[in-house]
Amino acid sequence: MNNELAVTGSELPILQTKGTYKYLKEITGNGAYYQVAWQKLTDGYVALYGTAPIQIRAVPTLNDIFEDEEG
Repeated sequence: MNNELAVTGSELPILQTKGTYKYLKEITGNGAYYQVAWQKLTDGYVALYGTAPIQIRAVPTLNDIFEDEEG
């Protein structure tokens, strides 16, 4: 398992379900897989691997959050 600080500090999305992605122990073949996300489990996080990146939805920046406090 990976610790929460490492996971939340990474730029990879956190998924609730594994979907079609693979765990490291399931990867076979030519090694074209790379880490694309984390899966949140009840006791931590596990890395998920795929062959294409996952599109991350836009998230607000600190500027968006504090914009109306400027003045």
